Amino acid sequence: MKGFQHAIAAAFLLLLLTGCLPEQSVRVRPLPAPPAERPVANLPPQLHQRNWTGRLNQGSCVHASLVNHLRWLNEYELGERWRATYSDGEWDTRLRNRLDAADIDYSYTVKADPRFLDWANATRRGAILWWKPAHCCTFVGWVERNGQQYAAILDNNYPGRFELTPREQFVRLWAGYGGFALTVMEDPASSLPYRSYEILDGAY
Repeated sequence: MKGFQHAIAAAFLLLLLTGCLPEQSVRVRPLPAPPAERPVANLPPQLHQRNWTGRLNQGSCVHASLVNHLRWLNEYELGERWRATYSDGEWDTRLRNRLDAADIDYSYTVKADPRFLDWANATRRGAILWWKPAHCCTFVGWVERNGQQYAAILDNNYPGRFELTPREQFVRLWAGYGGFALTVMEDPASSLPYRSYEILDGAY
């Protein structure tokens, strides 16, 4: 009899060690996903780069916009190196030459093509563009308000908030400011995490 009891105990111990005990039932309920982030390039306010005055006593809005863009694209160190290297006024051809020299891949338009911004929004990358007279800002995506679509802009002169302009008005004014926009071809930050399920009471 003792030998039988020892055999049972040994078998039970073997089951414990090999993980072969029956699994406990766990019941979970899926939770709905939250609404998509708007704007899609939702750079946290604490990372917003303010415009600065360069060595020639000029504003550095193009470079500040690019730093914001690079931070969103998980290229924070590159953005810091860019900020330490370049300042003052900039124009599109020289900016592209400097990006080429740094071996940074990018896509751009000089025709105020709204499809470019649609693509920048769909890929969650955003863009930098000419916006306002003699100024450059960061396009952080399209947002919907009361059935109307707006361009969301991070102006480096006013960090900490996004400015909204109705789409048609925005595209028209953007064309008047030169129609340039540029996106660096890196992966954007991941979407905000959220809890996708909950364990029901009494599931164990």
